[in-house]
Amino acid sequence: MANRFRLVQQPIANLVGEDRPMFDLLVRMLDESGQEVLPTEFLAAAERTDLMKNIDRWIVGAAMSFCAAKQPHRVFVRLSRDSMHDQTLGTWLQQQLKASGVEPSRIVFEITEEMAHEKPREARSLQGLLSALGIEFAVEHFGASGDAAALLHRLPVNYVKIDGALMQGLANDRPLQERVKALVDVAREHGVTTIAERVEDANTMAVLWQLGIEFIQGYFVNSPERVVM
Repeated sequence: MANRFRLVQQPIANLVGEDRPMFDLLVRMLDESGQEVLPTEFLAAAERTDLMKNIDRWIVGAAMSFCAAKQPHRVFVRLSRDSMHDQTLGTWLQQQLKASGVEPSRIVFEITEEMAHEKPREARSLQGLLSALGIEFAVEHFGASGDAAALLHRLPVNYVKIDGALMQGLANDRPLQERVKALVDVAREHGVTTIAERVEDANTMAVLWQLGIEFIQGYFVNSPERVVM
C-alpha cells in the first residue's frame, strides 16, 4: 500500500545456443527510510501473517508489466505455498493475462523441489492449471532432496533449476560433478530444460557446460538489478 516493493531481475544465460533474453524475477522491499529490507526478513513475516499470496500477486502483476514493456523470451516467477493452495489463482491469472495482453508463454512459474515433494497432488494440480493457460512450469532447488527421477516421473515440468548448493566447489569435486551429471541426465530423459542456480565463477561455468547444462544464473552472469519501466 505504501509502494515500497521493487521488482528486481537477474539474467539467465544460455550455454548452448541462441541467447534469447530470460530473467529470474525477484521482489525487494524498502523500509520507511528507503533502506532495503532483506527478503529473508520480510518474507518470513509475510508467511507468519498469511500475506504471501498478496505478495505473490504483486510480483505476478509486476512481471506481466515487465513482459509487456520489455518483451523477454521468458521470465521466471516464484509461487509460495499459499498460492499453490489458492483455489482462485486460475481465475485471477486469466483476468491478469487478458488485461495485460501478455503472451502466457513468456511466463514460467516455479515452486521449490521441497514443495513438490511435500504436496505432490497440489503441485500436479497447479501444473495442470498453468498448462491450460499456456504458462510453463519449473522446479527450483532441484536435486536438493528426495528422488529427482521420481519427481519428474509424476510431475510434468518444463524447466528444472539445479540447486545452487551443488555449484559450490563443483569445479574441483568429481563426485559432485557426477551428482550434477545424473540430474542433467534424468532431466534430459524427460525432455526438461536445465538451469544451474548460483553460478559464481568461470571455472564452474566451464564444468557445467561439459556436464550438459543448458542455462546458468548467478552473480557470474549478473547481479540482480532493479527493473525500471
